[in-house]
Amino acid sequence: MIRPASFLRSTSLYILLFFSLLLLSLLLKLMDKNYIDLLVFFAFPGLISGTLFQLYPTIQGYPVRGEKLIHLHILLWLVNTLYFLYKYEVNPHMYLLLTTAHTTLIIMNTRKIKDPIVLFFLMGSVFYLIAGLLLKQNPIFVKHLITVGFFMPVVIGSYYVFVPMLQIEALESKSIVWINIFFQFLSSLLVPIAWYLSNYMYVSYAGLLQLLSLGVLSYGVYSMLSQRKSPLKGLDISVQFLILGLFMCWFFLLTGVLMAGSLNLGFVKLHSDGMLYGFLTAISVGASYHIMPFLLWWRLYAPKMGKEKIPTLKEIMDIKIVKRLLLSLPPLITGLIFGDVVNPYLEKVFSLLLFLLLSLYTIKMVPLTYDLLTKNK
Repeated sequence: MIRPASFLRSTSLYILLFFSLLLLSLLLKLMDKNYIDLLVFFAFPGLISGTLFQLYPTIQGYPVRGEKLIHLHILLWLVNTLYFLYKYEVNPHMYLLLTTAHTTLIIMNTRKIKDPIVLFFLMGSVFYLIAGLLLKQNPIFVKHLITVGFFMPVVIGSYYVFVPMLQIEALESKSIVWINIFFQFLSSLLVPIAWYLSNYMYVSYAGLLQLLSLGVLSYGVYSMLSQRKSPLKGLDISVQFLILGLFMCWFFLLTGVLMAGSLNLGFVKLHSDGMLYGFLTAISVGASYHIMPFLLWWRLYAPKMGKEKIPTLKEIMDIKIVKRLLLSLPPLITGLIFGDVVNPYLEKVFSLLLFLLLSLYTIKMVPLTYDLLTKNK
């Protein structure tokens, strides 16, 4: 288990606000309003930032630097989001301040530059800053600069942290992580450039590099889990979400590559909604279900070990709602995506069902967030 050198109460707030924005995006989707920009520019970047500010120093074994700047980042995130909800557009100047605050914090907390996992997070943050600088350019280009350049390196790096930690397995070969960094960097660079040039064949070829990176990650996850040295019986529930997300990513990413290669853009929603509400949402639930109880347990209950009876991580947050989400996400995402092809109202039914289920999960996190923000050791 990774032991935090410092605790950020704000991480729980980031997570709760993210799921609130995720729910809001589904309401916007039901009203046929711009929900994709809310997710790409604000919801998922906020979750990634809040998680990295806690995780990034921790994996390097150092206390976090620049906590006051984190408070500024939260403020910038909220102001940017509220401006978008009022105007339904992204303010390029305010957004540049947001990306600058994020990347500055990551650079300030970079200690072990030779660690390949650290490089995933650092690389993604630099691409995020570049997206902020180029926001006035082609919007499709900037969105892919964020999703491919920022989201994917951070997510893939997180797999190399969470899977061995949660499943208590070791990644025996670091060489595959270095190989993955190479593929990820090329893909993060070339996919946005191909979109900037508006050349779909280039997009398809560059997307193949992203699939290669995903293949290297899948091999690494398989090699860890196939060792079966873990004392755990079966797969940790959060790891199950990560594996589900991996399968979704393969399918929806491959859809995007094939669309670009065939010059047939008729399945854009299959690709975009699948990646956002399928892949990214699945791994967000899986990661948050570990992070929230862990932070609360380590802050409030770990100091009491040996002195009184304390709850386990699984007892802090009810696992039943998470298991329901794990079983329900695939059919709900399938109905949400393909419902639009059959009947738009069918899509809205599945969007509403997903909204209700995620609402229950979000409500479960409210008392945990309150305890983390208000209670001391």
